Amino acid sequence: MSPVPANTLPRRCRNALHDAADQWQRFWFDPADPFTLGMIRLLTGSMLVYTLWVWGLDLNAFFASDGLQPLSTMLQFYQNDFVFSFFYFVSDEWLVIVHWSCVIVAIMFCLGLATRLTSVLAFLITISYSQRVPIANFGLDQILGLLCLYLAVGPSGSAFSIDQLIRDRWRKSKGLTIEVRKFASARTALRLIQIHLCVIYFWAGFSKLKGDTWWTGEAMWQVIASQEYQTVDLTWMAWIPWLPYLIAHATVVWEVFFCVLVWNRRLRPLMLALGTGMHFGIGAFLGLWTFALIMTYCYFAFGNPEWWRHLLSFSDRRNSGHDVEGVAD
Repeated sequence: MSPVPANTLPRRCRNALHDAADQWQRFWFDPADPFTLGMIRLLTGSMLVYTLWVWGLDLNAFFASDGLQPLSTMLQFYQNDFVFSFFYFVSDEWLVIVHWSCVIVAIMFCLGLATRLTSVLAFLITISYSQRVPIANFGLDQILGLLCLYLAVGPSGSAFSIDQLIRDRWRKSKGLTIEVRKFASARTALRLIQIHLCVIYFWAGFSKLKGDTWWTGEAMWQVIASQEYQTVDLTWMAWIPWLPYLIAHATVVWEVFFCVLVWNRRLRPLMLALGTGMHFGIGAFLGLWTFALIMTYCYFAFGNPEWWRHLLSFSDRRNSGHDVEGVAD
């Protein structure tokens, strides 16, 4: 029997640590095509423009010093906390000018013009509006702020943007080839969206387990029967009581295990399809379309850029004959 070398265990530990570090590096920083990031920016930017338009329907009620939440009250409420909102420093006379300036920035961000700057400004605009009037701060505003932040981290203007068109035209004028550029920051931004989405779903499902109504299945019936959000009469489910109970339990299971199963490449399309169905159901039956849409915009972070390029006829001719998968690693 041959003796085991004394340095076998330390060598194995070093190899394991090296492999783990390599996997960590590739997971977060392996250069990625920013195509899906550009798609998310276009969708998120359009939602930001829409929300600003809604805020602008009654600027004085929301943001005037004597509005629904008076400025003096908010400053007193947050006196021991740091909460950023440039509306704390905007006088009533400047509200309209500041608001329409924000709308212009949001449109530029959506179209991908000066994106490196407008992406940062879009994030500051989003949190400034929502944190000035926290009584009107809902899930839409929180997810919108999340996406704007991570779009500012990555090169979201490198696809589906005016910036990209200008760069491509410049390269053509110089006789240079137009190629798909990959960025480590694109991978990082997409991973941040993915991880954050997993955390949101996990705690959404886990928190439901604290209430008895989700264990009994009554929670879904309470939502269905509520007149506050009801856009379609679903009270006929009272005659099929097992159906809302099944939906309630399936929702909790899906939310809790999303953070695990979505990383399985075979199960990922199913998990995303179930999520899309759930959110579109929320939009159709409860009228919360903006929240439903902004949540599904996050799903593009799991998409394969090459597949989307091929689907939208933007794929490189050299790769036109290759099959690509619909989900990313």
